[in-house]
Amino acid sequence: MGFLLRVVGLPNHPAGFTPDEASFGYDAYSLLKTGKDQWGNAMPLVLKSFGDGKMPLYAYLAMPSVALFGLNEFSVRLPNALLGSLVVLVTYFLVREWRRNESEALLAALLLAISPWHIPMSRGAFEANLTTFLMPLGLLLFLKGLKNRKLLILSMVVFGLNMFSYHSARLVTPIVLGVLVVSNWEKIERKILPIGIFGVFLGLAGVTYLGGAGARVGSVSIFSLVGSAGEERYLAVMTGTPDMVARIFNNKLTKLVELFGQNYLSYFSPNFLFTQGAREGTYGMLPGRGVFFLIELPFLIAGIWVLVKEKIKNKRWHIIWIVMAPVPAALAIGPGHAANRAVIMLPALQIILAMGGVYLINELIKRRKELVWLIVFVFGVSFAFFLEDYFIQQPAQKAADMVYGPREVFGYLEEVKNDYNGIIISKSISEAHIYVAFYSRIDPKEYQSQAEKWGFEESGLVWVDQMPEYKLGEYTFKSIDRVFDLQRENYLLAGRPDEFREDVNVKKIIYFPNKQVAYWIVKTEGEMYARAE
Repeated sequence: MGFLLRVVGLPNHPAGFTPDEASFGYDAYSLLKTGKDQWGNAMPLVLKSFGDGKMPLYAYLAMPSVALFGLNEFSVRLPNALLGSLVVLVTYFLVREWRRNESEALLAALLLAISPWHIPMSRGAFEANLTTFLMPLGLLLFLKGLKNRKLLILSMVVFGLNMFSYHSARLVTPIVLGVLVVSNWEKIERKILPIGIFGVFLGLAGVTYLGGAGARVGSVSIFSLVGSAGEERYLAVMTGTPDMVARIFNNKLTKLVELFGQNYLSYFSPNFLFTQGAREGTYGMLPGRGVFFLIELPFLIAGIWVLVKEKIKNKRWHIIWIVMAPVPAALAIGPGHAANRAVIMLPALQIILAMGGVYLINELIKRRKELVWLIVFVFGVSFAFFLEDYFIQQPAQKAADMVYGPREVFGYLEEVKNDYNGIIISKSISEAHIYVAFYSRIDPKEYQSQAEKWGFEESGLVWVDQMPEYKLGEYTFKSIDRVFDLQRENYLLAGRPDEFREDVNVKKIIYFPNKQVAYWIVKTEGEMYARAE
């Protein structure tokens, strides 16, 4: 069931295909063809991508499916869907190994299989979701490795790979592993080898952080916001507050603690978990829907009680996992409730739900057996409504958040480009050059050659599309000039409708799934348009 929920309709659900997904796909394609990423870096440990320094593991994992099925949405999303399915099995074995409880193991696997958080995160080429497979797999292999040294060594490799899956994993993984090692120190045979293996990965992660991977982290960190404390102190002084008092309450440390505390607690709030969920429709998520079913709330409360009250052996790693998981998300700026940044909490929370669920069900069987069937019925109804939200409402309401339309835009442009003198793509289509490379399947060597000429970093820019204008083959990427660009002779322009005059010659209209207009493709009229102006 977990597999079907993650694979059926994969190219079209979630509706849209983000620049990050296209970038991972094209990097995998480039690595297959040249052994280098899209920028010509050989076997990179950090992907330059758009200048954001992505973790590289997803691109490497996508190479086999791209080789088998070609460069398309299905092949790029397939690795995440497969790993998202396999983690259901891993979760079952992890709980059985740790808790020795078949009922909890089965329930934890079931709750993850139908999770309204994990299903959307598993259906796109979202590198954040890789850690939801690698973390529990590493934990399972570690626990089994206490009796089998080969599995212990393999667990260190898995934990090491997790360091190259997503930025959040780089903070949480070493801490959880450290707790595991300390808690089981006496049981680990020949300690130096397994610890040394993870140490190699940790060292490489540190080197890549200093070499560019930290650029993205720094740019989205709340540390960049603490400067506002000075303004607040100034305003306090202007209202008559003594400067010393203003400094005590308005300084960088207090501002940092305040921002972090608010962000951190928000990821444990009922608002995020059960009612409103993610604040953005990116990553296929559904704002307005909790990342857990409301019926799971009693399971969570009971699970926390079981975890705290029962004498559970070797439970510190599980507690630390949950406590540390939201820290990277809390350190990041943005609208908050970022489902991708906090997804490392899974399947740790499903394990707690299973512990509480089994406890409650056993109690109900003793007292009110009919209520168990009521719980099953409510779960079924809740899941049915989630499926309707995801497969019907997401395309209707949130396709734009997932950057719907580039497949249709560039599919059409590829068919007709030879009939025109050139093509201009509006920068309103985010990072449009990667869609050209992806859908045109541009030879990576040619792409690398042209990308070298852009020189955005030499200009002091952080992102590729911060350049005023740049080119890739027949395509030029820039903000559309409503007058000058339309005076070009025999060009096609692609952009949002509000970027054009109403009297332009529209050759193609691209619609969102809800039939609202997404993009226009316009043919220029040359001197005729200039006279009209």
